[in-house]
Amino acid sequence: MWRKFGAGVFALLLIFFCTLAVSAQAAAAAAAAATQDEVDREAPCPGANTQFELTRCAARARDQADAELNNVYRGLMKDAGTTERVKLRAAQLAWIKFRDTHCDYESVGNKGGSIYPMVYSFCLAKVTVARTKQLQEILREGSEQ
Repeated sequence: MWRKFGAGVFALLLIFFCTLAVSAQAAAAAAAAATQDEVDREAPCPGANTQFELTRCAARARDQADAELNNVYRGLMKDAGTTERVKLRAAQLAWIKFRDTHCDYESVGNKGGSIYPMVYSFCLAKVTVARTKQLQEILREGSEQ
């Protein structure tokens, strides 16, 4: 079949498919590099190289999230009436039980391993940040009224 079209057509087809393969490889490499850049940007512990450093970083993230939550919670309590304070306190205590139980569940597969404290702390931080956003929204709504 190639004899019928000649070596020139075969060479052109070969060049075309090689170029296509190289382009696909370059596109895949660029996508992988972009994905790695996104991971690096979103990495909560840049520069952490050991499990100890990652665990310490997770504990800092947890503590920072907890401090922010407490600030927002205190602001809500300060502005709330007596009945609202009782309800908010009950809701917050129930939420703390939820948070701890949820993170126990989320990290159960790592129980007993060196990664467990990091996974548990990052879970606490993530859930606490979400709760802080909820309380900030309540605080914002209250100030608009």
